[in-house]
Order: sequence, then C-alpha cells, then structure tokens
Amino acid sequence: MAAEGFVFVLFFALAIGVPLVLYWAMQQETENLPTMDREEAERRAKDEGARYNQSSRRRE
Repeated sequence: MAAEGFVFVLFFALAIGVPLVLYWAMQQETENLPTMDREEAERRAKDEGARYNQSSRRRE
C-alpha cells in the first residue's frame, strides 16, 4: 500500500515538475536576447543569404 502511494506521489511530482523546469529553462534562454537596428539586421540577412546561395551553387 505504501509503495502505491509513493508511485502516485512520484508520478504527480514528475507530471508537475518537469513542465515547470522546462518552462524555467526556456525563460532563461530567452531573457537577454541581443537587439540590433534595422540596418544591421538587413546587412546580416544579406550576408547570410549570400553565403547560403554560394553553398547551394557548390552542391549542384
């Protein structure tokens, strides 16, 4: 009887605890994201697009 109670409590703790830990971890990852102005974003996007196009041409 005690083992059944322990299994229930363990399952309940995992069912509540795991999502909370995952939520906390995601919040920590997205807390201080770098920001940039529009010109910097456009420059980075163009650079990344150029690198992608160069690598896709090599595969052909």
